[in-house]
Amino acid sequence: MTCFFCKGNMIESTTTFMVQLDNCIVIVKNVPCHKCDQCGEEAFSFEVSQRLEQIVDKCREALTEIAVVNYTAA
Repeated sequence: MTCFFCKGNMIESTTTFMVQLDNCIVIVKNVPCHKCDQCGEEAFSFEVSQRLEQIVDKCREALTEIAVVNYTAA
């Protein structure tokens, strides 16, 4: 797999995903991704993207200011 931006090599890795909702920040640690070994660009598989959406939806319902979630435990 090659990077969309720089054409570098994409390797399997993990990252921290963060999103800001209205009044809440959701941080998801240890998210599987493909990361470019040249520029650092990250890409998620369709399955991981769907799981991140589910995690964020659950946090949105919790009505908390900051939520830190471990991807593998969610």
